Amino acid sequence: MSFRILQGDVLTRLRELPDGYAHCVVTSPPYWGLRDYGVEGQIGQEPTPEEYVLKLVEVFREVRRVLRSDGTCWLNLGDTYAGYWGDANAKKQGRRSSADTNGWTNGFHMNARPSFHQAFDELRLKPKDLVGIPWMLACALRSDGWWLRSDIIWHKPNPLPESVTDRPTKSHEYLFLLTRSSSYYYDAEAISEIAVGDTPGNLTHKDTTAYENGDVHMRTKAGLAKVTAVSRRNKRSVWTIAVEAFSEAHFATFPTKLVEPCILAGTSEHGCCARCGAPWRRITERTHTFQSGSGKAGHAPSGKFTGSVQAESGDYDIRLGPVVTTATIGWKPSCSCSAEILPCTVLDPFNGAGTTGLVALRLGRHYLGIELNPEYVTMSERRIREDAPLLRQEEQP
Repeated sequence: MSFRILQGDVLTRLRELPDGYAHCVVTSPPYWGLRDYGVEGQIGQEPTPEEYVLKLVEVFREVRRVLRSDGTCWLNLGDTYAGYWGDANAKKQGRRSSADTNGWTNGFHMNARPSFHQAFDELRLKPKDLVGIPWMLACALRSDGWWLRSDIIWHKPNPLPESVTDRPTKSHEYLFLLTRSSSYYYDAEAISEIAVGDTPGNLTHKDTTAYENGDVHMRTKAGLAKVTAVSRRNKRSVWTIAVEAFSEAHFATFPTKLVEPCILAGTSEHGCCARCGAPWRRITERTHTFQSGSGKAGHAPSGKFTGSVQAESGDYDIRLGPVVTTATIGWKPSCSCSAEILPCTVLDPFNGAGTTGLVALRLGRHYLGIELNPEYVTMSERRIREDAPLLRQEEQP
């Protein structure tokens, strides 16, 4: 596995890459109106949301070319609230007017950019309006030729506090799954989750399961019983992932846990063909297991529980049903080249702090990033190397 970070304008550097270069794109462009990164040519400081969206559509048109026809693009983007400018006389006197007390937009105050007045006029934005940037871009990309396959809610259990009292605190962002065609590589098994819910065949014994060190337990009269076989289900579209801090970055960074499922689903764990780049596909086998239970008679719990349970102490009561499990029994090529197998390639055209690259290398993929700010290039290269001891050993003379 290897990584490169190209410094320069994103459109210019993308145009230097060949068609179908990347298997998967995971990225988060600079948000509109959030902050000034102090670099000429940066995206996010356009006078209006429409200009911002048009600029990104142009960028992602090149991304679509660079992405393989069977590839996926995972795009994270946050929204912005329209702010107040307030009373000019109040500003001159060094005090804030009552009108602009709620003018903060994810850490950026629109008073700092008078040109944003234009956005109000053209889009009929009112102070306090939610602009709707993520969906503006998603719909524009769909109109430009992308398949819009999923809108994933990134739920933040630890959101930044907001000093608002007239709306809920913002605790989510969007992650869009985009593809070049209706048929593409997607490894659902790589990101499947334990089936805990209300559907038949899943763990449906409400309020009786506990999670400890990654294991699933069921509460019984005698204590906890460990679940030794459970059904799994397709990953849902709400991902609860905490915000992660990175001390060297003066901006919001991807959580590694948000990037990980995107790469796992969008690239083959086994690798790809060295000649044509086609990813190898997982071969799975599903089994239905019926298991008998034990415990004290006459005390069966209400509800359903599907799985096998191993008691840790004492007697327990349980109803057992069929357990559907899926196992990987091998891998197969999706081409007939019979060539060497290489790691798949992940691209982030807005490299930032290099989190996508960090996760890509951890998962054994190649990585290519593009970054306008040379300081961020240096920072992210150092961060990735410090996280990859094997990579550092390979680079030593």
